[in-house]
Amino acid sequence: MKVLIVGAGLTGLVLAHRLLARGADVTVATSMSSEELRRGSAQMTQLTLPTALGLERTLGLDFWEGQEHLFQTVSMTTRTRDGAEFGFTGHLGAAGAAVEPRVKLPDLLEYFEDRGGKVIIHGITLSDLTVFTRMFDAILITVGAGELGHLFPADPSRPLAAERQVVSQVYLHDFPEAEAEVEVYSLADGEVYVVPILTYEGIAHSVMVTARPGTDNPLDLSTIRKGDVHALLAERLPRLLPELGERFTKATLSDPRDTLLTTVTPVVRTPVARVGTGFVVGVGDTVVTTEPRTGQGWSLSTKSACFTADRMVEHYNQHGGFDEAFFTDTFTTLWNEHIRHTASFSHLVNAVHTGNVPPELMAAMATAATDQRFANAWVRGFDDPAELSRMLPMA
Repeated sequence: MKVLIVGAGLTGLVLAHRLLARGADVTVATSMSSEELRRGSAQMTQLTLPTALGLERTLGLDFWEGQEHLFQTVSMTTRTRDGAEFGFTGHLGAAGAAVEPRVKLPDLLEYFEDRGGKVIIHGITLSDLTVFTRMFDAILITVGAGELGHLFPADPSRPLAAERQVVSQVYLHDFPEAEAEVEVYSLADGEVYVVPILTYEGIAHSVMVTARPGTDNPLDLSTIRKGDVHALLAERLPRLLPELGERFTKATLSDPRDTLLTTVTPVVRTPVARVGTGFVVGVGDTVVTTEPRTGQGWSLSTKSACFTADRMVEHYNQHGGFDEAFFTDTFTTLWNEHIRHTASFSHLVNAVHTGNVPPELMAAMATAATDQRFANAWVRGFDDPAELSRMLPMA
């Protein structure tokens, strides 16, 4: 089986390693070399939750587990629009991790090549794909933007809580730690994540804010320059979260490149697109842009990549080739088994931020504050949103 993967994000690289480990002939095409990835701008912090970390471990991709960035405890603080506040701390039951993309992605790319995979450092155009569809058994597109990302139209039958969000983020060193290793604050205006993360300069803390757009929202920094993110958060966080804001101002930003300001619109797209006389397949961010407030991005990417790779190998060994129906069915199965539960999670989070919190969820929040077993189950549901769907009122 001869496969071309376009893109060297997490989805593409996990796909590449999984297919290579199962005997496929795999080529990764990327517009940036590993060194260029290391020197690039900061990207959005992503969590690798326990199940995804276990999948990485089976592929020998757990290079960083000896570091001190692993986390197991998560504190949740929710403040609704009417002023009600709930808080609890739960235990994941196993370790999760955050490794910044400028560390993780180039390491995975280089290791793929060391293991015998082929890497092409070249941007791939639509006209290139019309030729490549005749040269490979499958072409998997794992870039979520640009000309290739737009090949795949949105699928209105599979909605996420598709509210555009403004994401601002900084990496801080010497950040005063709290009782829980990961902190999540759900406010009327947005979500704040505080996560220990392994960066190219060692262990730091990522402070990531996702905000609904609006000039009346103090957490929406979209009208400023990226270089002002740190200063604006240092000014505004203490007004909304005084204790966190005080800790924020005591920490240091050592590199101006360690700031991020971007927008994200959650969407689900169709997984197959015609190109010339052939077709290409979207995987990961190309077809599912997740709700950043749920922290599911990289975990879902890892699960999707492994699921897709395994199904491809099994099908090819039995039938010797692929058609569009196979990949459409693969995505449908993936949606039913994994993605729809993440979509439900995004609707739940959106309910908190739009003031539409059902009474059952309010009651569950109150229970989590007094029942440690329930709090642990809630936090472990981040790793498996299907479990969260069973225990919470999620649409």
